[in-house]
Amino acid sequence: MQHIALILLTKMRLTVNSFGLYLFLFFLFLNLQNLGLTGWILVEGTAIKLYHYFALLFIPFLFYKPKSELLKIPSYVFEYFAGITLISLLLFLVYPFNRLLVNHLFALYAFVIGYYIAGTITQEQVFKVLQQAALLVFIIIVGKLFFHIPEIKRFMKAPDGHPDIYTLYGGGTNLEATWMGLNTALFINRKRLFYLVLIVTLAVSMIYASRVGVVIAILVAGFKFISATTSKQERRAIVMLGLMAVLAFIFFIDLDNLAEKVYALQRFTEFGSSTDKGMGGRFAMWQYYGSALWDSKFMGYGAGNGIYALESISGIDYEEDNLHNLYMQLLIEFGIIGLLLYLIVVYNISIKALKSRLSNPLAIIILVYFIASLIQFRGTDALIWLYIGLFLKIETNKIKLAANEQ
Repeated sequence: MQHIALILLTKMRLTVNSFGLYLFLFFLFLNLQNLGLTGWILVEGTAIKLYHYFALLFIPFLFYKPKSELLKIPSYVFEYFAGITLISLLLFLVYPFNRLLVNHLFALYAFVIGYYIAGTITQEQVFKVLQQAALLVFIIIVGKLFFHIPEIKRFMKAPDGHPDIYTLYGGGTNLEATWMGLNTALFINRKRLFYLVLIVTLAVSMIYASRVGVVIAILVAGFKFISATTSKQERRAIVMLGLMAVLAFIFFIDLDNLAEKVYALQRFTEFGSSTDKGMGGRFAMWQYYGSALWDSKFMGYGAGNGIYALESISGIDYEEDNLHNLYMQLLIEFGIIGLLLYLIVVYNISIKALKSRLSNPLAIIILVYFIASLIQFRGTDALIWLYIGLFLKIETNKIKLAANEQ
């Protein structure tokens, strides 16, 4: 009998270790977005990434649990992906086919992976694995900066836009700072480490001249402040330091002079002005948005055809591959129905995140993502859907556990 129990315990440990190891590597590869099988992918396009291949290895894991488990993902998530897929297939009869639909389906697959793994290992194990992998990514990013010191020096002397630095994430330095900011939330239950990582994220965002990176890091810090994981003493200390910083800026620091010397701060002062190239590019696209939307009768153009719609109406070829506003992107690609399906997802997840009192790090990441989607993202981010899958299953497990204890 003891021998049988030992075998079962060993098997359980192997299973847990297998899922934990898989989560570590899959999460790591999702952060190393530009890594392919043959090396670093310097040019975006149709290249298949390493995480695409690695995701296929999870298929056998799906058969570890009963098949009925596949049907237990939240209905609003399934309805969203089923809805945008059906809408796109119908619209592709009229408009060009775009492979971005495949990216949406891969995002759903990443969600399923997260949902099932969180149902197999504990939330403590999930957070530990994510923290370890995220810390490795932070170290790689900081170490990478040393190889780009000449470019950083050049950029500091003659700043314009962002420095030309190879990044781990697709989309350049702005997206790298964005994901660093989001991943900072993973450490909210590790006080000293959280503030260290937060400082690193802000420093990298300043070097990259990434306004959105700074804003996201501040949003994460704000949610951390009101989170149930933050003690009253910690809040008092933060308020005191904040007041001291404000007084220092008022009485001892010339903000105008500082903004002239620090390009990242200067970009904040230029926001929305004629010298703001980033927002200028967005406004140049958005001015045709209403006409394109009306031309589709609010039915959409299909997955990935948002820029195609604007180019068809304006006659202009845009360098951007998305509208830099996820909600506008969903509306023009999937119409009113598609946007409503996504807003239902946002509503349900946001309610669960707030009910958790933001004690779950993933809740903060997802809420900040929903806010940051007003200025970027295109909805196919597999990493965020992995987070959502993990988060929803963890919160479901909490409810079941509480019910069993009653």
